[in-house]
Amino acid sequence: MELGLFTLALILVVAVFARRSNRFVIGGAIFVIASGAVAWSFVSEPPTPRDSGLPGPLEEADFTSSNACRACHPAQYASWHDSYHRTMTQTATEDTVLADWEALKLEDRGFTTRLFREENEFWAELPDPLWHQDKSPERPSTPPLIKARVVMTTGSHHLQNYWIRRPTEGTAYLDSFDNGALVQLPWVWIIEDGRWSPVQDSFLTPPSPHTEPPAVWNTSCHLCHSVAPEPRFNGQGFDTRVAELGVACEACHGPGQAHAEANRSPARRYSQWLFGEGGDPSIVNPARLDAKKSTEVCGQCHSFTRVVDLPGWQKNGIPFRPGGDLAESKALLLHEDIPRSPHLLAQLADEPNALVGRYWGDGTIRVAGREYNGLAESACFQEGEMSCLSCHSLHDYTEAADQLSSTGSSDAPCLDCHPTFREDPSAHTHHDLGSEGSRCQNCHMPHTTYGLFTAMRSHRIDSPSVKNSKNTGRPNACNLCHLDKSLAWAGDHLSDWYDQPITELDEGERAQSAAVRWLLQGDAAQRAITAWHMGWEPAQKVSGKGWQAAHLAVLLTDPYVSVRRVAQASIATLPGFEVFEYDHLASPEQLVASRDEAWRLWQKAIPRSLDRKGPALLLQSNGRIDKAALTDQLNARDETPLRIIE
Repeated sequence: MELGLFTLALILVVAVFARRSNRFVIGGAIFVIASGAVAWSFVSEPPTPRDSGLPGPLEEADFTSSNACRACHPAQYASWHDSYHRTMTQTATEDTVLADWEALKLEDRGFTTRLFREENEFWAELPDPLWHQDKSPERPSTPPLIKARVVMTTGSHHLQNYWIRRPTEGTAYLDSFDNGALVQLPWVWIIEDGRWSPVQDSFLTPPSPHTEPPAVWNTSCHLCHSVAPEPRFNGQGFDTRVAELGVACEACHGPGQAHAEANRSPARRYSQWLFGEGGDPSIVNPARLDAKKSTEVCGQCHSFTRVVDLPGWQKNGIPFRPGGDLAESKALLLHEDIPRSPHLLAQLADEPNALVGRYWGDGTIRVAGREYNGLAESACFQEGEMSCLSCHSLHDYTEAADQLSSTGSSDAPCLDCHPTFREDPSAHTHHDLGSEGSRCQNCHMPHTTYGLFTAMRSHRIDSPSVKNSKNTGRPNACNLCHLDKSLAWAGDHLSDWYDQPITELDEGERAQSAAVRWLLQGDAAQRAITAWHMGWEPAQKVSGKGWQAAHLAVLLTDPYVSVRRVAQASIATLPGFEVFEYDHLASPEQLVASRDEAWRLWQKAIPRSLDRKGPALLLQSNGRIDKAALTDQLNARDETPLRIIE
């Protein structure tokens, strides 16, 4: 009884203070008053942003942060907190930094970065990463060393990047970006490997002996890694402000201050619960928006767009808020629209193959994270009611990695609009019920986008087409699963099953495995995507897994570091390679030695594991690779410099 009275008294005391503030701190506990309830969390108050080197807080009162949502929406808060959206940007602390930081020296392309700790802070000594910005005669001939504190991290799924607050002392030669710039450390931590990698080798970029200019968080990354960012660039530096770091509640629901204030009244809250129709009007819920508006909430980040008002963005950020019209702030760039955009063409002038990196020849986006561009090209979105929420749920997901809902991970979203296939799916798919070949996504959303060392599903929903693969280079679902089959084989089945016209093919396209040709002859994106599929279990089930090592070994010396990393992951799934050691960042001599060792292991495994051979796979009757045919394929490789801008 005494404990109950004490608890009641404490709540009453907190409630009195809450009339002026919805937060009350006792010791290390933060009490939050919202909607007539008290919630507490034993966490520390965040550091003062100006002291921490982080972007400062917005001055507007209409944002309130995710902490204010927690008391009334604990389940939703918990699911968000467990997601990778929350960790898109974090303060660099003992709890958030995943990398090894113990007195390391990292060397790459003639430059050294030294990592060290000072008490609980993370520091780096490195050549000034913005040295290249200065074009004046006074610029030093070599970049001077700077010592900078790491204040922020981005990413926590596959890679984690680190951002330094660049000091102004000793860098007066630089007349811009000299204040407030958050600059990317030139090294990134690969979480799955537990190792450091040069940033430019962690993305699909053309090989180069030179270091590339670093990213500046204030000029691009802030757009999708924080809530309502304002760069506030004045021509000399930044005074960047954000409502919250990471992709938090108000990124999807809009400013929440009015909602929190309105729901302080228990009477209003329960009235809304009992009688409200269409939800609480004081906050945006993407689930209550129509398909277009709902998708634009996700599309504000998951898209390739152009900022409509560039000067306005540099100062005040993007005015789009959930429920608004995204096109007023950011123009979605579909492939056919780009030649009509002088503004964008001017931006891309320094990178002649930028569009090749972003799109397949038919205009399908091939960069991971730009799903809205793919969905916007799909009839399911254009003519139906499909939205991101048809398959994904930000709060009721089955796995944090993809945030698919329980129904979204099945065929249910497709069958809801195509009910004629529900009773007998095999009559349409021509694959056994329950097999991967009978899954809607595997045929109509194949893994033809690239990002973060992996292939991801295309969100342009369409049907496999041999003609399209021949004319545009975009691999089709049939040949990405049936890795040992030719384009002609796929074309014959698509003609028999779906009356697709037969496509005229050359001799190689008729006789050779399409996947092998993409792997050896294709551009860097085709090579990476095909290499990933050679480690994909559904493809191995129907195509075997005892022959691919002969071809993947070739990619262990690929000029693109990212292609080598993908090939490494796939070859590790094959018989005989359980303990194969390989370093995709090794010297050229070591890479050649590893390739030769991979061929040796494959030859050793042939007697017990070779399950496919023949001219279509460039494999002779004895299982050895046809070196002349292999050389012909490599001589025909597409060497177009390719950059996948993630």
